[in-house]
Amino acid sequence: MNASALALSAALALSGAASALTLSKPTVYTVPGADSHLAAFLPGGQVAVDADNAVLILDQNLKTVRGWYTLQGSVRALSASPDGTRVAALSRDRWAVWNAQTGQEIRSGKPEYDTTLAFAADNTLLLLEDGTLSRMDLTSGQKTEVLGDGEAYDVRVSADGTLAAVIYEDRVDLVTLADAKVVASGEISDDWDGLEATFSPDGQAAVIRTGSQALLLRAGQDQATEIEGGEDFSLDGSVLFLNPAQFLYAEYGDGQLFDAQTGETVGDTLDLSSFDTLVGGPDGRVLSLGGSVGLLQLEALDAPARPQVKLPSANTWSGAFIGGVPHAGLGEFINLKTGKGLNVGNRERLYATETQGEQVWTLNGSGSVNVYRAGKIVKLPALNSKVEYETLHTSPDGRYAAVSGYDGLALLDGQTAKVVKQFTPAQLKVKDIHDALPTPDGKAVLVIPHEGNPLRVDVATGKVQAAVNLPADASAEEFQQSRGGTLAVAYSVDDVYAVALFKPGATTPFKTLKFATATRTLRFSPDGKLLAVLTGDAQNALQVFDTASGSLLARTGQFSLRTSLLSWSANGTQLMVGAGQQGQPGSVSVYDVKR
Repeated sequence: MNASALALSAALALSGAASALTLSKPTVYTVPGADSHLAAFLPGGQVAVDADNAVLILDQNLKTVRGWYTLQGSVRALSASPDGTRVAALSRDRWAVWNAQTGQEIRSGKPEYDTTLAFAADNTLLLLEDGTLSRMDLTSGQKTEVLGDGEAYDVRVSADGTLAAVIYEDRVDLVTLADAKVVASGEISDDWDGLEATFSPDGQAAVIRTGSQALLLRAGQDQATEIEGGEDFSLDGSVLFLNPAQFLYAEYGDGQLFDAQTGETVGDTLDLSSFDTLVGGPDGRVLSLGGSVGLLQLEALDAPARPQVKLPSANTWSGAFIGGVPHAGLGEFINLKTGKGLNVGNRERLYATETQGEQVWTLNGSGSVNVYRAGKIVKLPALNSKVEYETLHTSPDGRYAAVSGYDGLALLDGQTAKVVKQFTPAQLKVKDIHDALPTPDGKAVLVIPHEGNPLRVDVATGKVQAAVNLPADASAEEFQQSRGGTLAVAYSVDDVYAVALFKPGATTPFKTLKFATATRTLRFSPDGKLLAVLTGDAQNALQVFDTASGSLLARTGQFSLRTSLLSWSANGTQLMVGAGQQGQPGSVSVYDVKR
């Protein structure tokens, strides 16, 4: 069976399976909220932007004109040819070049560890690979070395393809690409983290950020100019040239003007409208990129963005079946059939959510925990304020939840709305806590410590003992327990990824499931008879196993983006994955499960 067939229907009755299991062709839903951080301007007011794994072309009113969804992971680089006829993008696993007018893919390839891409002034593709920047003829695929000689760490190219900023171990060069001539250079500190470059509109200078300093390189000047306060310039901040004489550094809604000759500050700090990434384009247009895409004007950056749109997301990370209806979103629970949001309690700065038995538990960044049940929200008492809680796991019936952070864990009872017990790493005699899971009866908590085997903590006595035995040097990463008490522990050791299955009370697994890539999430069906595993596999990311035997029953899924959202409906007849299908728009895939 080929990959596309598997993606449409996984009906596998494999040897040793307890029974056949069928996963239907998924129903795919779309929700807004894609994350954008890159932009490339095109003629006629159009602009190419990233939207999670996708590349979209928007018109001057930010309406989507065209989209490509063939990159599996987040977009790491995005560029448009100077003549506007081609668009190129790069993810961790793939790079591609498309015809901007027809949408046809021209060429693609698999990137190296350091690959980045851009276009030269003659519209040929520039690829950095293994420390060397080369031109690629997109018709023949032939490459010609330009610069780097295996020693370049990263490259940024101006929009017109004439200049490049190239970072090496101890310096950064400003280079004219036509002749590979270094026109300016500056020494960098040993603790640099990366490279970002913003080129002046006159094509004579660039503001360089390395994560530990900021430099101004100007053609013809022997030495780089240190920018005042440049050590505080973040790689995630934004630099905009207002004109050849001044530039703006912006981060989190604060802006500061600088003299483009001296690198000194000009005037007081400015309050900006946008807290997101700002990218300057032609004709004084500025894009605001983040959870939405907005259009600002260079002369009025303190004014609200107009227009402003949210782009279709390629994945969601919060979701559940509530009242038998799939709900999902990015920190939200949107009814996927009506588009209406549901208030489940915490709705801002959500760190984790989990659902069992249609009870939705939420944990936000302040440590607040709520449980939504039968249309009502129960707020749990305040937890230890010294612990930054990050993980949340519930018991199979949804009554108990364990929340944890490096500095502690808490066991909560959603039925009584009480904090049952709190533990610190010192009490458990571990360095720190990576995850916690309540047992089905709530009498114990399973803990993944900083290192070593998972532990079992008796809630009443505080007694700690090894819960299970994993292979030597194994690192436990995720675990779940079924209603019947079967424990599944995902772990890795060297380059081996596995899930070990343990019968109630056993410390040795009765079955070990092996995977080609890391597992993202484990979820037992409500009756405990099935175990769904979501992996990073490009072809069959979703796999379903028989709990009793460990036999593989079904596998499917070529998803557009990796996600950790995996949720069963209360009756076990549907399974939700928080990702769309690769090559198509969409955010959530819902499968009907037949057995």
